[in-house]
Amino acid sequence: MNGESSGKIDADIAPKPKRLRWPLFFGAMVAAAAAGGVAYNASSQAQTAAAPPPPTPVKIARAAVFDIPHVVEVVGTVDSLKDTLIRTQVEGVLTAVSFNEGDLVQAGDLLATIDDRPYRAALAAAQAHLARDRAMLAVAERELTRAQTLLKQNVTSIQTVDQQSAEVEQLRATIALDEANVESAAVDLSFTKIYSPTTGRAGLREVDPGNLVRPADASGIASIVQMDPVSVVFSVPQQMLAELKIHARSSNGSGVAILDRGSGQRIEGKLAAFDNRIGDGTGTARVRAVFDNKDERLAPGAFVSLELQTSVSAEAVVVPKVAVRLGIDGSFVFRVRDGIAERVPVKTGYGDDDIVVVNEGIQVGDAVVTDGYSRLRPSAKAEIVEEAPVKNPAIVRVAGVAG
Repeated sequence: MNGESSGKIDADIAPKPKRLRWPLFFGAMVAAAAAGGVAYNASSQAQTAAAPPPPTPVKIARAAVFDIPHVVEVVGTVDSLKDTLIRTQVEGVLTAVSFNEGDLVQAGDLLATIDDRPYRAALAAAQAHLARDRAMLAVAERELTRAQTLLKQNVTSIQTVDQQSAEVEQLRATIALDEANVESAAVDLSFTKIYSPTTGRAGLREVDPGNLVRPADASGIASIVQMDPVSVVFSVPQQMLAELKIHARSSNGSGVAILDRGSGQRIEGKLAAFDNRIGDGTGTARVRAVFDNKDERLAPGAFVSLELQTSVSAEAVVVPKVAVRLGIDGSFVFRVRDGIAERVPVKTGYGDDDIVVVNEGIQVGDAVVTDGYSRLRPSAKAEIVEEAPVKNPAIVRVAGVAG
């Protein structure tokens, strides 16, 4: 029994070592595969590190030299140089209107007529008073002459002569008053015909014939507005005023233009006048510019955009505005030299929507990156794929002037 039991136990224990060989075999295979993978990855990384990165494609523009006008845009209001409200100067019934609405009237043209009958009668009365007093003066002067003759003959007293002399002086003063009354009545009569004081465009009529008009009427009869030339009034900051005055004197007032957004044209004008004070609480000064308006494109009261030149940067180094980037330490550009990108700090001056004046940092002809800089790093290789010229703002403005 014990021998048989021992044999069974041996038989059960003996096969177990053979089953443990398979896990060891698979473990060895996995370890070998892992070692091979590591060796392959290391080899692949070594090959990748050895290949240099391709050059970054960029677009550039070369720094140029131009005389750059300093230009700012402001908003102004078109204002007629002569805007006349036609009012009557005497009271009466409006009997006729001698113009059509919208007519171009000349200075001296008859515009309206007021019933003149009361004023003709007043003039006739004043003339009659004058004639009466002149006749009385003639009699008084003859009486004075007789009195003076009698005084020489000791026939009358000196008191009589003095009284007669005073009467003559009184009548002369009365005649002077009568003459003034006649002149006043003639002036009132002349006011019954209303003439245009200036050449301009007539507005809409405010009153029709048959209505009673008075000098106190606020709306008047109509308005006459000079259309050519026309002015534009705008405001500039007080910090700009001195520089603008200097430029206006040196350029004879040139350097201001209206921007016509509809047609894309510019209407050139001249600075005409500066206000004599800074606006209370605004810190701005009003300026007037004058423009030709033969085609009457500019209507008084309209808002317009103005391009105003304040000074000029002579022979300035210019680059496109997109080339100048802003960093922590200030402005910089990427310059491409011998296929290598360089980060160059710059000091800038005047700029607009298209260009920037560079005072320090780059020279004429330097290639500055205008597109592709987001992928650049200092000392990185760069490939120029396109080169565009820098536009001269002065030439662009001249090309846009309305003829």
